[in-house]
Amino acid sequence: MTLRRGSVMALVLTAAATLAGGQAAASAPSADTEPAAMPEPTIAQGLGFDTCTAPSVAALQAWWGTSPYETVNIYFGGLNRGCQQPNLTPSWVQTVTGIGWGLLPTYMGYQPSCMLGTKPHRYTEANASSIGTSDAQDAITQAQALGLLPGSALYADVEHYDRSDASCVNVVRNYVSAWVRTLHAADYRAGVYVHQNSGLIDLSAVYDSPDHARPDAVWMARWDGNPALTGWPTAPDSQWSNHQRAKQYEGDHNETWGGVTINIDSDSLDAPIATVAGR
Repeated sequence: MTLRRGSVMALVLTAAATLAGGQAAASAPSADTEPAAMPEPTIAQGLGFDTCTAPSVAALQAWWGTSPYETVNIYFGGLNRGCQQPNLTPSWVQTVTGIGWGLLPTYMGYQPSCMLGTKPHRYTEANASSIGTSDAQDAITQAQALGLLPGSALYADVEHYDRSDASCVNVVRNYVSAWVRTLHAADYRAGVYVHQNSGLIDLSAVYDSPDHARPDAVWMARWDGNPALTGWPTAPDSQWSNHQRAKQYEGDHNETWGGVTINIDSDSLDAPIATVAGR
């Protein structure tokens, strides 16, 4: 396991997650467990940020060491991806990870039929599993093209949705299960980005279910300004407790470091991220 250690605060968060991890060992296995031969993960600990378009190398050079952040997300694929990615190339990946940045790969694929928003490409009860499979297959192709190695965690972006639609809850679980199983078959870890009041609730409820494949990590959105990775209101600390959590704790805002301003969301992490050759 490669650890990317961040700030002093990150060590406190990690300690809390490790304490919770003692309970996780007693949990029953899910329908799909991480393949034994999968390469060791690269774990990011500390603060990160996500932004729609991958920043330029110059911007990340300016932020490195002047900002509190050490991990940046990349929207590396998906039909619902909203931003062009002129910077996101294999060379960019090598250069920014050479600076020291960790990469949090985010795939903006099809969304639930009951998603609260305007994304046009959606899956339904009839095709959630097949779409989850095809999205994962495309994510593997896109990740490999960028040089993200097996063992990397790829995160499916599952936006906030209407849980009052009972059929849609199962739709999300089926999509995520297919995402997990397909990535595991190619030796990639399967993460999910979810809202605390929809996806996290519904995946937490089937954490130990033999009928659903459990994601290897959850990245939860709750914009309360609190970076803590334990004490979440919609999932117990015993779940995803072994370096398996990230939290988007502050939404859309500008920050300036090293003279460069970027519009970001802020995240705390103790979770698997991308593994890149030579890093």
